[in-house]
Amino acid sequence: MPEAMVNGVRIWYQETGVGDPVVQIHGAGFGHFNFATATPILSKNFRCIDFDMRGYGQSERPFQRYDMEVWADDVAGLMDHLGLRSAHIHGTSMGGMVAQQFGAKYPERTQRLIINCSAAKLDYAGILTFRGWIDIAERFGMGSRTLAELIALQALSRRFLDTSEGRRAVDMIQNILQDSNRVDIFKLACQAMIDMDLRPLLPKITASTLIIGGNEDMMTPWEQAGSGAGQDYLAQHISGAKKHVIKGSSHSTLFDGTDENCRVVMAFLKGEF
Repeated sequence: MPEAMVNGVRIWYQETGVGDPVVQIHGAGFGHFNFATATPILSKNFRCIDFDMRGYGQSERPFQRYDMEVWADDVAGLMDHLGLRSAHIHGTSMGGMVAQQFGAKYPERTQRLIINCSAAKLDYAGILTFRGWIDIAERFGMGSRTLAELIALQALSRRFLDTSEGRRAVDMIQNILQDSNRVDIFKLACQAMIDMDLRPLLPKITASTLIIGGNEDMMTPWEQAGSGAGQDYLAQHISGAKKHVIKGSSHSTLFDGTDENCRVVMAFLKGEF
């Protein structure tokens, strides 16, 4: 598989399909597997660029300071490696936070921006979510069944989890967490989300933006408590942003709302939504 040296770190990536480039930024813990359901659909019309961010999967995993700007700068570096002056940016969960940072810092390089199941700032309930992840990972390791089941419960709808596909998803989550993460870096990524406040960056985003997520999302809900800034906040504070709520879907709309998610994302990227 191809690799790129980006800001001093080896980054693994893969390209699927042809057309306008779409750089897809995964969430905490999951690596490029986050887009395993979406890429086969989106790549029918677009050049999908999936990669493991520094600290994850087949990319290098240096122990260092991690925040959204570090990862956003890596997106820019990967685009430089690929000879892309600009691209569509598609981020999910923590990747949606990185996408906000990228869109604000590199507006001239952002064609259309998709922020999926994300937030600009966590409220206290969100902070407790990721503190819990840190505690379990420290005590039981990244292959912990408890951690996989907790993330599945927080990320997938009850309806989806009650299916055979949903139950297999728990096994998949456990395997991905084990194979794509180190405990020390996983903790740093969780802490980066706890510490972040991207609200001042939102007025700097000029790209046409789609906010998309599930109505059952408990991890980064549309409306957070007063100290947070959820998906509704993003839709209200990014100029001209459009929003789409997937009913019956939770935090991982790429898995429990795949068809609707990809249909809307495809339409948005084509300028039809």
